[in-house]
Amino acid sequence: MPVRRSPVRPVVVVLCLGLLAGCEQATSAAGAAAGSVAGAAAAGAVAGSVGGPAGQVAGAAAGAGANLAVAQLTRMSTAAAQGAWDTVAQEPVAACTGAADKPCAEAQELRARACRRQAATVPAEQRQAYRDCAVTAGQAALAASGANTQAERNAWREELLAALYDRRAVTPRASICPDNDLMRAEADTLLRDAPGNSSARFHGASARMIGVSVSCGAEDQRCTELGEAARLLNPPQSDARWTQTAEGVRTLQRVVVGCPEG
Repeated sequence: MPVRRSPVRPVVVVLCLGLLAGCEQATSAAGAAAGSVAGAAAAGAVAGSVGGPAGQVAGAAAGAGANLAVAQLTRMSTAAAQGAWDTVAQEPVAACTGAADKPCAEAQELRARACRRQAATVPAEQRQAYRDCAVTAGQAALAASGANTQAERNAWREELLAALYDRRAVTPRASICPDNDLMRAEADTLLRDAPGNSSARFHGASARMIGVSVSCGAEDQRCTELGEAARLLNPPQSDARWTQTAEGVRTLQRVVVGCPEG
């Protein structure tokens, strides 16, 4: 008896991802994010086409989430370009999904910058919340920045160092070590990725000076720490904070700790 074969018909899947058609991209970051998320949405849709009903639901959810992330980043970028930092700071950015969540990383970085700017202008009683926001959003941006360029990550780390410096300046002396230790670690990371970076040099030296002053580290490492701080501050720059920090390092070396010359 002859075997009847059913004809196999090819299935053609057409994915049309017109993300945010007709919307202006306020910054190049938003445009780049749209491209990366479009790819994720496409992958989700393909997974749905081959994974049955459950896969289709998951793919649709991934695509919807991607669209929302890009829409939020575009909205925040537009507000930032218009100088509406208060609007950007109020955006509730969801937790990032991993170490390479580009739209989320860029949204968190925009919010970190917005919060630091707001902290300098709002009434005194509101400033601490914005300082905290600038630090936590900056950390979240870097944690999810695996798909961003090294230059972008370096710039974001400079912004985080500035936010840590601002918050440390108003932190009681007895509670200063956590922020100071984080500043030192982030400055050292930036120096590794961008040797000679002036922001990394200043904040790394400042963190070492304050660490010795308030005893954040080991007693027997104080002269080593101060020596490294002096090295980072050389050559000097025409910045009042730079000059004050260098003088503080010299005072600690010669008067307070009594480090050997040279």
